[in-house]
Amino acid sequence: MSTKLETLVSIFQWIIIGGIAGYVSSLLLKAERQGCLVKVVIGIVGAFIGGFVMSFLIPGGLIGIGLIDAIINATVGAVILLIILEILLPGKQLGVESGGGSKSSKRRRRP
Repeated sequence: MSTKLETLVSIFQWIIIGGIAGYVSSLLLKAERQGCLVKVVIGIVGAFIGGFVMSFLIPGGLIGIGLIDAIINATVGAVILLIILEILLPGKQLGVESGGGSKSSKRRRRP
Protein backbone atom coordinates (compact mmCIF):
# COMPACT_ATOMS: atom_id res chain seq x y z
CA MET A 1 0.00 0.00 0.00
CA SER A 2 1.16 3.51 -0.61
CA THR A 3 1.92 5.79 2.30
CA LYS A 4 -0.99 8.13 1.58
CA LEU A 5 -3.46 5.26 1.39
CA GLU A 6 -2.15 3.80 4.66
CA THR A 7 -2.56 7.20 6.31
CA LEU A 8 -6.11 7.53 5.01
CA VAL A 9 -7.03 4.03 6.22
CA SER A 10 -5.49 4.81 9.61
CA ILE A 11 -7.57 7.99 9.90
CA PHE A 12 -10.76 6.09 9.05
CA GLN A 13 -9.87 3.44 11.64
CA TRP A 14 -9.45 6.13 14.31
CA ILE A 15 -12.80 7.67 13.38
CA ILE A 16 -14.63 4.33 13.41
CA ILE A 17 -13.04 3.14 16.66
CA GLY A 18 -13.63 6.57 18.22
CA GLY A 19 -17.28 6.52 17.14
CA ILE A 20 -17.86 3.05 18.56
CA ALA A 21 -16.08 3.89 21.82
CA GLY A 22 -17.88 7.22 22.20
CA TYR A 23 -21.25 5.60 21.53
CA VAL A 24 -20.66 2.72 23.96
CA SER A 25 -19.32 5.03 26.69
CA SER A 26 -22.32 7.35 26.33
CA LEU A 27 -24.63 4.33 26.65
CA LEU A 28 -22.80 3.08 29.73
CA LEU A 29 -22.95 6.48 31.44
CA LYS A 30 -26.34 7.43 29.98
CA ALA A 31 -25.01 10.68 28.51
CA GLU A 32 -27.91 12.53 26.89
CA ARG A 33 -26.42 15.68 25.39
CA GLN A 34 -23.88 14.36 22.93
CA GLY A 35 -24.02 14.50 19.18
CA CYS A 36 -22.29 12.18 16.75
CA LEU A 37 -19.20 14.35 16.28
CA VAL A 38 -18.78 14.82 20.03
CA LYS A 39 -18.98 11.05 20.56
CA VAL A 40 -16.29 10.46 17.93
CA VAL A 41 -14.00 13.07 19.49
CA ILE A 42 -14.57 11.65 22.98
CA GLY A 43 -13.83 8.18 21.64
CA ILE A 44 -10.61 9.30 19.93
CA VAL A 45 -9.37 11.18 23.01
CA GLY A 46 -10.51 8.19 25.06
CA ALA A 47 -8.34 5.94 22.89
CA PHE A 48 -5.27 7.87 23.97
CA ILE A 49 -6.31 7.84 27.63
CA GLY A 50 -7.34 4.19 27.52
CA GLY A 51 -4.16 3.13 25.76
CA PHE A 52 -2.08 4.91 28.38
CA VAL A 53 -4.03 3.50 31.35
CA MET A 54 -4.36 -0.03 29.98
CA SER A 55 -0.64 -0.22 29.15
CA PHE A 56 0.03 0.09 32.88
CA LEU A 57 -2.73 -2.30 33.96
CA ILE A 58 -2.24 -5.00 31.31
CA PRO A 59 1.15 -4.57 29.61
CA GLY A 60 0.65 -7.30 26.95
CA GLY A 61 -2.80 -6.17 25.87
CA LEU A 62 -6.17 -7.67 26.67
CA ILE A 63 -6.68 -10.55 24.29
CA GLY A 64 -4.21 -9.90 21.53
CA ILE A 65 -6.74 -8.99 18.83
CA GLY A 66 -5.84 -5.50 17.61
CA LEU A 67 -9.26 -4.10 16.70
CA ILE A 68 -11.08 -5.46 19.74
CA ASP A 69 -8.24 -4.30 22.01
CA ALA A 70 -8.43 -0.84 20.45
CA ILE A 71 -12.20 -0.59 20.93
CA ILE A 72 -12.02 -1.77 24.56
CA ASN A 73 -9.11 0.57 25.35
CA ALA A 74 -10.87 3.51 23.70
CA THR A 75 -14.13 2.76 25.51
CA VAL A 76 -12.39 2.55 28.89
CA GLY A 77 -10.61 5.82 28.14
CA ALA A 78 -13.82 7.50 26.97
CA VAL A 79 -15.61 6.46 30.17
CA ILE A 80 -12.72 7.85 32.22
CA LEU A 81 -12.81 11.07 30.19
CA LEU A 82 -16.58 11.50 30.64
CA ILE A 83 -16.31 10.91 34.38
CA ILE A 84 -13.48 13.46 34.68
CA LEU A 85 -15.44 15.99 32.62
CA GLU A 86 -18.53 15.42 34.77
CA ILE A 87 -16.49 16.01 37.93
CA LEU A 88 -14.99 19.21 36.51
CA LEU A 89 -18.22 20.46 34.88
CA PRO A 90 -21.13 18.99 36.90
CA GLY A 91 -24.32 18.52 34.90
CA LYS A 92 -22.78 19.59 31.60
CA GLN A 93 -21.60 16.25 30.17
CA LEU A 94 -24.01 13.52 31.17
CA GLY A 95 -27.23 15.49 30.74
CA VAL A 96 -27.99 15.72 34.44
CA GLU A 97 -28.99 19.15 35.63
CA SER A 98 -27.74 20.57 38.91
CA GLY A 99 -31.10 19.81 40.52
CA GLY A 100 -30.27 16.11 40.43
CA GLY A 101 -32.86 14.97 37.90
CA SER A 102 -32.48 14.43 34.21
CA LYS A 103 -33.87 16.87 31.71
CA SER A 104 -36.66 14.50 30.71
CA SER A 105 -37.87 14.11 34.33
CA LYS A 106 -38.64 17.85 34.55
CA ARG A 107 -41.53 17.66 32.05
CA ARG A 108 -45.03 18.35 33.23
CA ARG A 109 -47.30 15.38 33.25
CA ARG A 110 -50.83 15.71 32.03
CA PRO A 111 -53.66 14.33 34.17
